[in-house]
Amino acid sequence: MSNPNRLHPITIIFSVLKNVKETIIPIVFYFVVFIVRDDMKNEIQIEGFGPWINFVPYFILILIFLLMVASGIIKWYRYTYRVEDMELRIEHGLFVKKKRYIPFDRIQSLDFSEGILHRPFGLVKVKVETAGGNNEKSEAEMSAIKKVDALALRSIITESKDREKNSKEIIENVEASTKQSILYKISPKQLLFFASTSGRIGVVVFAVLGFGSQFDELIPFDKIFKEMELVAKAGFTIIAILVVIGLFLAWLVSVLMAYLKYNDFTLEKVGEDLVITRGLLEKRTTTIPIKRVQAVTVKESMLRQPFGYASVSVEYAGGSILDENTEGLLIPVVKKKQIGQILQETLSDYMFDIDFIGAPKRAKRRFFLIKMFAAAILTAILSIWFWPYSLFAILLVGGAWILGHLQFKSAGWNLTDKQLALRYRGIDQLTTYMRKNRMQSLDLSVNWFQKGADLATIETAVMSGGVANFRVKHLNGEDLKKIYDWYRPA
Repeated sequence: MSNPNRLHPITIIFSVLKNVKETIIPIVFYFVVFIVRDDMKNEIQIEGFGPWINFVPYFILILIFLLMVASGIIKWYRYTYRVEDMELRIEHGLFVKKKRYIPFDRIQSLDFSEGILHRPFGLVKVKVETAGGNNEKSEAEMSAIKKVDALALRSIITESKDREKNSKEIIENVEASTKQSILYKISPKQLLFFASTSGRIGVVVFAVLGFGSQFDELIPFDKIFKEMELVAKAGFTIIAILVVIGLFLAWLVSVLMAYLKYNDFTLEKVGEDLVITRGLLEKRTTTIPIKRVQAVTVKESMLRQPFGYASVSVEYAGGSILDENTEGLLIPVVKKKQIGQILQETLSDYMFDIDFIGAPKRAKRRFFLIKMFAAAILTAILSIWFWPYSLFAILLVGGAWILGHLQFKSAGWNLTDKQLALRYRGIDQLTTYMRKNRMQSLDLSVNWFQKGADLATIETAVMSGGVANFRVKHLNGEDLKKIYDWYRPA
């Protein structure tokens, strides 16, 4: 690959689609103002000009589109990549030619994804992730190259790294690189259960609201609100039914989104890497080097915990924070008792089957008193404006007590010679396992609410795409001193 290579010509289409996406709102506004509005009126007649003046807005749109196509062709022609002198060399630019040379030893992984337009041509999109790279985006991105070329590029980079090691290490790495084992593959039943309990309904609702706000000039919201006033007069029951129907439809959309995104989710160990593939319409491949794993987190959501299911993710250094798999999801859904069996051999530095020391009983009321007080104030405020329907807000007080009780039951810690594990809960219960040599910091704090009861809060951090923090409140002060003595340098 020492000769310059170009991306597949379909890159031109991707470039045009990207430009259209970025300018869709101005284009729609222009179309409504200068075309639809004028078509609703009589044809414009300007002295000295013929009727062709009415077609000027259409000519402008065609010109803009042709400029987008020309820009895409130039970008495709000027974008080249090659491998030379232990570097991946990329040259690109529309008017100013830019050069980016990435040494092999900085390349952490090559992540592949296959969209609907990639698959018929055997293409993939490649993201180049580097250790210590820009957290905001990938180090480099190749939007469309043949999959065989992408695999060849990854092999060249891996083999070049191996040549720098001594002969024994080369043999070990070659043997390791040929070893490939499937650690986890989602089953159809697991996928359906995962999609049904994914909790993405809020994302769908906010996306619909955000989309509507972008087109408030086109959507007749005033008329809709007037119709809603008539519905409101019909009674609370009808409103409740409409809300339930809306939430049900949003849930169905969220199930479909999760099903498409995580279809055929597979976790493999390939050499010293964890390779994740997923997706139905767009197939994505993410590579996570095992040596870059900073922490492992087991998540038990409110909907899955009663059935004994959990998901597993890792914090790892080298990924961009805008990447879709930033959360490092290794296992979308699995029986909690099987996690150690699946991951123990691969992540041998971690101990998953351990017992936790919980928060002391004297800390229990501190988990729910403040929440109940805040819920009571909110209930009182709502009662002023929405009486008597605001009486339902009293349920918030009971919900605050239940959440606080669950947080008390979840809070806990475990300490071994080289590992700290923390268990805590926001809405979902999270258990994080950290190696001592991966921890960036450990902080203990005591507020006036905790001081009299000899309680404290522990917070730790590890490096990820940014910095990941983990925090547990109201643990026994003497226990946290032991953890602090364990962590601080001798």
